[in-house]
Amino acid sequence: MQFMVANDNGNSEQDLIINGQRISSPNVFARVGKLTNLDELNPEYILKHIHDNLIVSVDGALYYVGAYAMSSGQRCRSITVGVDNDKVSSDIVYVNTLAHIAGEVVATAFKEKGQLPEEGEALKARIDMATAIPVSYYTKAKAAEFAEKFMRKQHTVTVYVGAREYVVFLSFDFVKAIPEGVTAAHAFMDRPELIHQVKNLSAKKFETLRILHIAIGEGTTEFPITTGIAFKPDFITGTFNGNGHAITRVLESFKKDFGLQSVTRQDFSRYVRDTGHKYHDAAMSYFIPALEDEAEDILNMAEQVLSRANNEVDIVAVYGGGSILMRDALEKRLSAFCKRAKIRLVYIDDPEDAVFIEADGLNAFLSSKLFQVLKNNAMSGEKG
Repeated sequence: MQFMVANDNGNSEQDLIINGQRISSPNVFARVGKLTNLDELNPEYILKHIHDNLIVSVDGALYYVGAYAMSSGQRCRSITVGVDNDKVSSDIVYVNTLAHIAGEVVATAFKEKGQLPEEGEALKARIDMATAIPVSYYTKAKAAEFAEKFMRKQHTVTVYVGAREYVVFLSFDFVKAIPEGVTAAHAFMDRPELIHQVKNLSAKKFETLRILHIAIGEGTTEFPITTGIAFKPDFITGTFNGNGHAITRVLESFKKDFGLQSVTRQDFSRYVRDTGHKYHDAAMSYFIPALEDEAEDILNMAEQVLSRANNEVDIVAVYGGGSILMRDALEKRLSAFCKRAKIRLVYIDDPEDAVFIEADGLNAFLSSKLFQVLKNNAMSGEKG
């Protein structure tokens, strides 16, 4: 089997596109010592919802991954927000990426056969993957190190589906890591209507568009300036701002006031997003003041970047999972600044587009001639 994987590792959510299928999962895992009794679970149901029911063994250790980890009652590990946010060396990024791909391999075998695969059957997949690391952390050396983690060996992952165990062998033919934020430029080139350009915008015209990206995540916000799909090396600013920092500031007070012991950053984020949750209103009352402080920092940095660029920007594009909740605190003030500077502001409207735009950009990059050229160069020993 051949798999094409676009892998956007957020601090809160991992957004993947595997062979065209969008997958979003909490970017957490729980390491466990042994499995509970899984005999009564329906394997066909699990395979139809594999990314919400991931139990895997990677490098000899057992993990509950993503949504299953969150609902298991086990202690979950998540990616740290702030200066320790090193996705290159993160076990969470490594394990969860392998788990989701291996789970999809088993689910694909089930779909293709129309029945459960045999347990002893060798399930093998070859993978090309495009991924990204924070622009403020990005160097060619770190990108190569990240890619090498996956390409250096064949990975063996055991996927537990009820009482059944499937051993999956994953071989990464080529992995390319590019800077976060810049990824969206590929999405805009693929779908120019996202930034209010004509749908059939020519590649030549797109290559001249100067875009300041404000990519707001859980733990970082990236401010690269791109011309076409190329980023300007002098404008690759990133800051430790985002929803996760606002949550971290208020989480302990919230837990104490409501007598909650084990609420995670992801749990609190769910309370905020789910308007029907019993803690939604209370969570919002804690969250909004801290979020407004994050928005203030982001606005100030955006103004600094534009000032350094002498306002020589055509579009300011705001997106990312953090942009949705921050819109009320940020858009009006940013719009006033852009209007004075004669810059078009595009605040991505559709929440799904705002969240998936970096994964969509990685997927567009993955399907591009550029990716194929880079792969061919790597295979022939050339640098790129």
